[in-house]
Amino acid sequence: MKLNQLKALVAVAKAGSIQEAARLMHLTQPALSKSIRELEREVGVPLLVRSAKGATLTPYGTMIAKRSRAIQKEIDKMREELDSLRGELGGRLSIGLTPPAAGPALADAISLFRHQRPSVDLNLLELRPAQILEGLRDGVLDLGIVTQYGEAESCGFKCSRLYGLKTLLAVGGRRPDPKILPHSLCEAEWLVLDLTEEPNGYISSLFARFNLPPPTRVMRCSSMALYLELASRLNAVTHWAETGFEFIEPHFHAGRMTRLELDIPMPELSVLLVYQDEDLLTAAANEFVQMLNSSVSRHHSRDNRIAPT
Repeated sequence: MKLNQLKALVAVAKAGSIQEAARLMHLTQPALSKSIRELEREVGVPLLVRSAKGATLTPYGTMIAKRSRAIQKEIDKMREELDSLRGELGGRLSIGLTPPAAGPALADAISLFRHQRPSVDLNLLELRPAQILEGLRDGVLDLGIVTQYGEAESCGFKCSRLYGLKTLLAVGGRRPDPKILPHSLCEAEWLVLDLTEEPNGYISSLFARFNLPPPTRVMRCSSMALYLELASRLNAVTHWAETGFEFIEPHFHAGRMTRLELDIPMPELSVLLVYQDEDLLTAAANEFVQMLNSSVSRHHSRDNRIAPT
C-alpha cells in the first residue's frame, strides 16, 4: 500500500465523490481513480461503490480509511518528533478528559506546560470515557485522562491510576430524612451521564455491592452543563465526585438538593491516565505527563503513578 493511495481513499470518504476528492487533492479525476483501483487490486476487495450520485465506501473501504487516518496521525507525530530533535519547540498535543478529572492538579500541570511550551498547539477536549478511548485508537488524541470506578483496566492501552476522588449521592429537592435503603435506589429515578450498563460506571459499581439489579427509571444526559442544571430541578438521584462538591453545597444549604446517606461507604472514583504506548508519545506529550505526575504528587498523597520515560 502506498500513502498516496490511502490518502485518496480517505479523500473520497470525506468528499462523497471521486470528482470532489480529486479537486480537494489537486489531482485529475483519472489519476485519483487509478490510485483507488491499484489499491483495490492490491488488497483484493472492492473499496468503493460507484454510482451516478457519487461514491460510497464498502465495509472494507471504511475499515481501511479509518486505519489510514490513524496512520496519517502517526506520520504527523513523527514529523513533530523530528522537529523536536532539531530543537524546534512547536508541535501539537491533544488531551481528552472527563469533567471530574478537571481538578487543581490538572490545571497546574496545564498552566506550567503552557508557560514552558507556549508554541505547542494545545487542545483540551471534554469528552466521555468511551469517546476518549476511541480518540486514542484513531490517533486523534495523544493522552486521555478518564474517570472510572473499580480497578483500572487497560482496554488495550497503557493505563495508570493518578489518584482517587470521594463520591456522594444526591437528590433534587428537600428531603426530611436523608437516609435511604439500597432497594429504594432501585425504585428511584436516576439522572446519569453515562450508560448504566458500563461495567466501570457508578451505577454498576454501586448496585454490585448490594447484589441488586440496576434501576430501570434512568434518564441519560451526556451534556455536563445540562446535567448541572437538571440536578436541582428534578426529583432524581445523581452522583457526584468531590470536584463537584463545591457546586452542590449551596444547593444543599438552600434546600434545592439533599445529600443521601447510605450505610456503606461510597465507591471511590479513580482518575486514570491513558495513552497508546510510551514509545509512541511525542516529546510534548511525554513532557506533559511528567508535569502532570509532579503536580499530582503535590496535590495528592498516594504515590502510585507511572511516568513514561
